[in-house]
Amino acid sequence: MTIRAPASGAVPRARSEARHDAMLRRIRSEYREMPGHALSVGQAERMWNLPHLECERLLCELVDAGFLSRTELGLFVRADAGRFGA
Repeated sequence: MTIRAPASGAVPRARSEARHDAMLRRIRSEYREMPGHALSVGQAERMWNLPHLECERLLCELVDAGFLSRTELGLFVRADAGRFGA
């Protein structure tokens, strides 16, 4: 019986998507646990040990989803920050 390998790129892509989704969940979780988080891309890179472009892409995806917003100073905060008072 011959076992064939998956099409080129199928397994790495699936792993990449799983990692991407896991990182989105982790970032959301961190912001839920600490609603006052205000992180620059550089701070987020160090916090989650991510390359710059990947980190910025993830944060911007959460901005597009309405979970985060970006301040005028370029910091990423929860989109609902400030709605619940101090």
